[in-house]
Amino acid sequence: MIRDLFINFCLLSTFLFFGDMARNMLQARFALKPKLLNQLSGIVLGFFGVLQMLFTFELPNGILLDFRQLSIMAAAFIGGPWIALLASVVMGAGRLLIAGGLTPESLFGLAAIMLMYLVTLPAFLVKGSFERKWFFTTLGATVLVCVLLLYGLGTSDIPLVLALSMIQAAGCVFTYLMLRYLRMTREMQEALKREIEHDFLTGLYNSRGFETRYRLAAASNSPFALLLIDIDHFKQVNDTYGHPAGDAVLKQLGKIIRNSVRKTGYASRKGGEEFAVILPCDAKQAVDFAENLRGQIEQSPFLLPDGRIINVTISVGIGLSSRFSETELFEQTDRALYRAKQEGRNRGIMAV
Repeated sequence: MIRDLFINFCLLSTFLFFGDMARNMLQARFALKPKLLNQLSGIVLGFFGVLQMLFTFELPNGILLDFRQLSIMAAAFIGGPWIALLASVVMGAGRLLIAGGLTPESLFGLAAIMLMYLVTLPAFLVKGSFERKWFFTTLGATVLVCVLLLYGLGTSDIPLVLALSMIQAAGCVFTYLMLRYLRMTREMQEALKREIEHDFLTGLYNSRGFETRYRLAAASNSPFALLLIDIDHFKQVNDTYGHPAGDAVLKQLGKIIRNSVRKTGYASRKGGEEFAVILPCDAKQAVDFAENLRGQIEQSPFLLPDGRIINVTISVGIGLSSRFSETELFEQTDRALYRAKQEGRNRGIMAV
């Protein structure tokens, strides 16, 4: 039994680790919606529960035990009660296939699966952290296993029932530690990625993040516009009011650009007072966007650290991916930005 118990723990840790890796890869590669990703996770966890049934450990009286309930718990805390139900349904179907249909053993297994699902649900009614919710689920699952063992073994072997209940609790703690570790690792990776790809002052993408999005947009073969933006006479702001004032202007302007782009495109600060926007749109939409952004910035008051308010304007170069190659697009858009500054600033020029 000890060997089979060890195999179950090895299966559990291996699946959680590589399952989390596969989930992250799918999300990054195909940009799946969270709802669909959770549904896939529920199905996969359900199949893993079936796999756990194939690696059961046998008690002296012939009763078979496994850790399938941990898959239901993991599904519940990844996607909620509906995802846990999905995993439970997959496990229930697998239990019937393994038993060859409706038998006393399969019916007992189905009852155990559904009871575990019902035990998991109250945790969603508990307000608090992931740790708090997992504690109450662990408590419910341990009590459930204890009751099922008493039903199967009777009261003749209380020490064995208590020992197996403690093993169940240990499995819950082990799963919690694995999930917490994977979540913390993912959060650290995301924070590091944000730090690498984002500008610390404006929160927009930096040059590295811009280059990645620019290559992806060019490789997608979908039409998009590239806007290169420069703050007019920004050096005068730094010289007159100081660099903290310049930083305040950059931060506020970055917020305006970010709110304008929202979820339709990507905005970045390429360095200094230069910004770039990648926007999926046609020529008219690109010109309209640039003009609206220019007008909004022209009319916006910029608050400096000392309480003074100033106004700034921008010049914009506009380029279309349908007119130029990937390399030419950036070069021609930069030339359009230069022409906008040469022709008086506070305007947008289309690259031709």
